[in-house]
Amino acid sequence: MAKPQKPQDIYVANGWYLTIPVPGILSDGLFETLEGVQKQSGTVEVVDAGTNKKYKFTDQLTDLGEMTLTRPYNGSAADRAMEALVTTCIENGLKLPVTAVKMHQGKEVFTIIFEGFRFITATYPTFDVGSSDKFVVSYTATCDGWTILPVGV
Repeated sequence: MAKPQKPQDIYVANGWYLTIPVPGILSDGLFETLEGVQKQSGTVEVVDAGTNKKYKFTDQLTDLGEMTLTRPYNGSAADRAMEALVTTCIENGLKLPVTAVKMHQGKEVFTIIFEGFRFITATYPTFDVGSSDKFVVSYTATCDGWTILPVGV
């Protein structure tokens, strides 16, 4: 049996930047959060009549789910560019190649390449005249596939 490996370091949840290949949106600090990057397969269940055991098999479909991105508005040209991009994605079905790069202690450690990335909703915050919170817009997106590439590939 192999000896357990001692951890040398651990990645933290921060240190990401997202690159969307659209003029005016290339900023690496545009989004504050990206959550929901996932892969899952469905299940087909079969019950054995003799034992009443439930057997589970894959349905051979991969579901990538939906992702949520958030960003605060700051009055910049990127705000207008995002509005135009999201409108185009929703109305015309535009899909983009998008990358998310993970940085750790100032160095790139891996990249997630999204294929067929598309914004499907934009949700604006409650317009509350008594609030002092940031004006944060939430976007829902989907993709056709994603791959994690380590540094140097």
